[in-house]
Amino acid sequence: MGEFYEDRRQEPRFSTAGRYRLQSRSSELTGRILDLSLNGALLERNDSSGLQPGDHQAISLEFTGHPAFHADVLLVRVDGSHLGIEFYDMDPKNFAALSTLIQGLTHNQRQPGNPANA
Repeated sequence: MGEFYEDRRQEPRFSTAGRYRLQSRSSELTGRILDLSLNGALLERNDSSGLQPGDHQAISLEFTGHPAFHADVLLVRVDGSHLGIEFYDMDPKNFAALSTLIQGLTHNQRQPGNPANA
């Protein structure tokens, strides 16, 4: 029987095409951001490093046309191909920056001529 994964999402997630840089204990992991919300993100995992659920890490989220977003995160899901992260200890300034980033990404996805709308 497959592992049961409880979906604890409280905010809607938006599919997106960005990159992340996660500072692990011994190296920097990079990859694609699959989706993003005000509470967290789902990341593509290309590395077999020793990450574990419950680990606290620093992350940078990078999207074309937007300044990089830096945050502290808690790893809530670690499996063969994905990392699930939850933002924590976010001050109001960083929360506002994340909100603005999500609004901008959502607006860009809705623009006419955007291939994501086809």
